[in-house]
Amino acid sequence: MATVLNAPSLLPLISDLRGMSYFEVACLTVVVYDWGAHDTIVYRENY
Repeated sequence: MATVLNAPSLLPLISDLRGMSYFEVACLTVVVYDWGAHDTIVYRENY
């Protein structure tokens, strides 16, 4: 069972961690998109 903490002092920490996770997802999305675009460009140049 999960422990729920309702301490107001932890709210800034939770907010920061949540913001960092959104940033990590955005970076991963950009990297995967760029990787796919790069593979498509290389494929077109060779054939």
